[in-house]
Amino acid sequence: MIRSALAGLALGLLIGAGASWQAYRLGIEVADGRHAAQLAEAQTAQFKAAELASRKEAERLAMVEANRILSRQFEDQAYADPPAVAECLPESRRLRLQARIDAANRAAAGQP
Repeated sequence: MIRSALAGLALGLLIGAGASWQAYRLGIEVADGRHAAQLAEAQTAQFKAAELASRKEAERLAMVEANRILSRQFEDQAYADPPAVAECLPESRRLRLQARIDAANRAAAGQP
């Protein structure tokens, strides 16, 4: 009788240990699935942020190029009028150069 009770107890412990192990493995699989889903969400968000940053950088570079072209045109206009007197610049040329300096100062200060 004691042997059958001990055998039953051992069998119960063995079944309990197997069930616990199965539950542990199932928990690991569920956690792995959750982590994989969270990783996929994070990667998607990161990809969208990278695309946005790429578009913004392209826009910034386009604006820098447009600014360079306009600056060059402004410079060309400033040098288009030959000085009437060798000692000073004509008023129109001085005003254009002053406008360029003002625009550069506003841009450096972050003002529109």
